[in-house]
Amino acid sequence: MGKFDLNKIQNLIKKSGLDAWLLFDFRGSNTLSHDVLDIPKNAHLTRRFYYFIPAEGQPVKIVNAIERHTLKHLPGIEKPYSSRQILDGYLRETLAGVKKVAMEYSPMNAIPYLSRVDAGTIEYLKSFGLEIVPSGDLITMFNAVWTNEQYTQNVPVAAALVEIVKSAFAFIKENLSSGKKITEYDAQQFIMGEFAKRGYFTDSPPIVGVNGNAANPHYSPDSETHAEIKMGDFILIDLWAKPDDDAAVWSDITWTGYAGKEAPRKMTEVFNIVRDARDAALSLVKERFEKGLPVKGFEVDDASRNVIVKAGYGDYFIHRTGHSITTDLHGSGPHMDNFETHDERTILPSTSFSIEPGIYLPGEFGVRNEIDVYVHPDGRVEQTGGEKQNELILLFA
Repeated sequence: MGKFDLNKIQNLIKKSGLDAWLLFDFRGSNTLSHDVLDIPKNAHLTRRFYYFIPAEGQPVKIVNAIERHTLKHLPGIEKPYSSRQILDGYLRETLAGVKKVAMEYSPMNAIPYLSRVDAGTIEYLKSFGLEIVPSGDLITMFNAVWTNEQYTQNVPVAAALVEIVKSAFAFIKENLSSGKKITEYDAQQFIMGEFAKRGYFTDSPPIVGVNGNAANPHYSPDSETHAEIKMGDFILIDLWAKPDDDAAVWSDITWTGYAGKEAPRKMTEVFNIVRDARDAALSLVKERFEKGLPVKGFEVDDASRNVIVKAGYGDYFIHRTGHSITTDLHGSGPHMDNFETHDERTILPSTSFSIEPGIYLPGEFGVRNEIDVYVHPDGRVEQTGGEKQNELILLFA
């Protein structure tokens, strides 16, 4: 609560060349609007509201008469309605002379994460003569941009995750060397212990998967379901964490290793392809920002996916290349995606995202190589954590 800033939002609207931003919700259907408007997650919402923010001038709160409290904390002229006829009149009055407005809408549902306003409402508002455009970049600027404090707080966490994943592989090696039985769950709990030592929070335990389990992107062991880790196994570890603070942002990485001296050629080959796909995506982002050119989420996905497709493994890269990172692990900024969706949102300075291409061979093994990227306010592109995995870890080399 408390982050709504009318001046900031109106500056964003002007910068985007819009007349206004129209935020709509019905029964909690548009949680993105709740974030912008500081509406609590547990708010009791049963009726439609519209919050109209013009590029200049006073906002307008069109809110049901029995739920006037919903937008009471926000600035603007209140227009409480009861009947649909009154609601229609207020909307026509408010939108008179307005031509181009942003809403949480995605043409053809290309970006479902953004598409929060139902088709009927869009059709209804377009009947007023409005041009309705996606609010994706506004959402990014408002809700996905890191503060300097968040970046500073993230730096040691990103470095610590690299230390922890290396320690986890060392823990596995130590147990195998001494002949002790060790499972995916044991390694997972070792990582959870490292998080606890540092006071880190995670929303779910890390992924530790061997062999065929590593070929399932969302596999995760638990106390009942897990595999033993043995010599000659392929091992994938995916871990994510942040300080135990609601305002903190996440770090999220994936490394892979082999419990032996020399990995089978196929494992090394697949690892190298995925690594090169990761680097192709990162290089595109760096090149665009160095030249002062825009780069969109779908383009980053294309850059990495093309490497894997050309290597003959395109059918085994079964998810997007990366996701926005904010105070939510999968944030509200652009995702690196031209596979599951077509993300046309622009990557902006002061935002972060993952790059995590993968090749998953069912019944054999799966490689994912994940880094996090932060774009500084000046456009400098940083791979956070200080280190990325460039070679498959050989536990007994």
